[in-house]
Amino acid sequence: MKYVRVESLQDRYGYHLDPQNYLQALPQLSDSLPPGAAAFAAHPEHYDFRAARCVKDLELSQATLADDQGEITLEFSLIPNEWKHEGGLRIRYSDVQSFRVDTQDPDGMLPRLGALQLDEVLPHPSGMSHEISFTCGSVLVVAADLAATWG
Repeated sequence: MKYVRVESLQDRYGYHLDPQNYLQALPQLSDSLPPGAAAFAAHPEHYDFRAARCVKDLELSQATLADDQGEITLEFSLIPNEWKHEGGLRIRYSDVQSFRVDTQDPDGMLPRLGALQLDEVLPHPSGMSHEISFTCGSVLVVAADLAATWG
């Protein structure tokens, strides 16, 4: 990620998470983001670790990639953390240009992706890029825009 910091602690039992550089840059970046991506990234609870609509600790349960009459769409279903979230999050990406998943399984004890740590939405010539960092991997989507729905 360009602005957001997600770094493993030396004991491997936690992360240093810092979205502050991204939050400082976001007002300028928002002007170059598609409307859905800008609204999602700039939501006041997005990076508030105590808020019900903070993305931290969600888990990816399903990804659906479809060719809908020539437009590639991708939809993520993220399930809530029972102690933090009131509901899950569904993200639908329109006109997907690329989708990449990188996984690490350092000790064989954690799930392949694990819990979401933080994410970053940036302008891209195709519309926007959305990088999501998990405890055991990351996902990068480049698309025209996204629509995020909580519940």
